[in-house]
Amino acid sequence: MTNQRTHHLQLAHAVLDWNRRHLNRDSVLTEALIGECFAEHFIVEPNGRRYEANPANYLEFLNGMKAGMEGIDYEIDHALVDGTSVTFSMRARISYADGRRELFRAMLLMRFNDAGKVTLWHEVYVPIALPPETTTHSQPEFRMQR
Repeated sequence: MTNQRTHHLQLAHAVLDWNRRHLNRDSVLTEALIGECFAEHFIVEPNGRRYEANPANYLEFLNGMKAGMEGIDYEIDHALVDGTSVTFSMRARISYADGRRELFRAMLLMRFNDAGKVTLWHEVYVPIALPPETTTHSQPEFRMQR
């Protein structure tokens, strides 16, 4: 992998790490913090919608989104780097203060400018049903079909 490709892959992982640190109900976000990863003007395209974003309106959106969140985590299955873009095939897990959890299968495309800031966040995600909770006293039942 070339140095440029490695650099963009590192930037993409850094954005996900930023999300892990800051997307929770206890974090205090600022426009300056958003500017650590995102350009002054960027596009957000979640599941077919399109928004022109900047640190001010993205701050408002993220504050609403993270209000009840305990945190978010990602498991990357595949990564593709092409020019200034990185695409991840991944699973995202969100936990909430009220005990709820959500799991998503996602494809995320991030494009970066020359300064290493996100100019495009294009994500397609679908929820995945979580398995029922099991305790240490119970084991999932396995039945063989006859």
